[in-house]
Amino acid sequence: MKAYTIIPVVIVSASFCFFFSNNALAEVWIPDNEFSGYYDANGVYTVIGAVKNTENYTIVPEITININDSGKEISESYTLSAIDSAKDLPFKVVIPSIESKNAVLEKPKVTFIQTNHNSPNIQVIYDKTLVKHPDGHTSGFIVNNGTTTYHDVRVYAVIYGKDGKMLDVGKSVENIVGMKPGEKVAFSMYPDPQHASYVSYYSCFAIGEDPTQTTWVERNGGRFYFTYLTSGAVAYPKFDDFKQTLSVTVRQPFPEQGFVNFMFPQESDDQKFAVMLDNKPIEFLQSKDPDGNWHVALNLPPRSVSQLEISGFESHSLLLVGNYRMYLLIIIPIAAAGISIIIWKKKKD
Repeated sequence: MKAYTIIPVVIVSASFCFFFSNNALAEVWIPDNEFSGYYDANGVYTVIGAVKNTENYTIVPEITININDSGKEISESYTLSAIDSAKDLPFKVVIPSIESKNAVLEKPKVTFIQTNHNSPNIQVIYDKTLVKHPDGHTSGFIVNNGTTTYHDVRVYAVIYGKDGKMLDVGKSVENIVGMKPGEKVAFSMYPDPQHASYVSYYSCFAIGEDPTQTTWVERNGGRFYFTYLTSGAVAYPKFDDFKQTLSVTVRQPFPEQGFVNFMFPQESDDQKFAVMLDNKPIEFLQSKDPDGNWHVALNLPPRSVSQLEISGFESHSLLLVGNYRMYLLIIIPIAAAGISIIIWKKKKD
């Protein structure tokens, strides 16, 4: 692989209706020499790799990572960003659930779907400003050569050692909120500290934006934030505190099948969601992204307006969620009853 190959992709913590996927054979795969696991500087198990797309169209991949943790089989699925034809996409996944120090990383599985995708016209500037520093980190500039503004831009790259071995995957540390047409922005990325002295070069750059949307609903007297990505529209979210369900209206106005992918903050490791579309169970995919958020993704019928209900959220104690109004409605009558009993006993005595 040639150093500093430009690979434009859209970096999103989301996917496109990925459960109708094709098994990857030779067309989409993770090379053995670009897939490995290590314990980072904090002792947390980390998996790095790169997905190659040699199909003649853009795909959205889902990788399944299998690990033998001292006899205990652990399987984690992650949905990655779209990959253009003849391009690679590096990834880095932290798996804190690995408990032993002798975990064995097994061969990964890659599934994917075809998608229509226009990559953002953002490029790394390859000149003397692209520098690998003595401490192992790299810095440079990216420029928006397009005609639109891109938001939440990220830069990723594979990090190689002096022997050409893949060491790590880097991610830009800057919070690039937006890039206007023609704008030039600096970026930098760092390897895991234990690899810093072995870094030779950075390659396989991936650049893009996050088109997800974040909204909130009232839940237990507070705001519950969640994120979604869709080919259509999401409206009128409501949360039922008694049923612990989220309901929304989803629209797919186009003549082809669409998708929606919801991203929820993790409440527990073993959450299991269920989805109803117009009061009927529907097939969906639940997975977790590299940041630990749950993804609930499903297809939407063409030219449709549907009512969607998602259950499986964790119930919380009223005292913990801060729903003080409901708390007072419960505790005040109990306290009053207790006081009345005490007064009655004193009078009787």
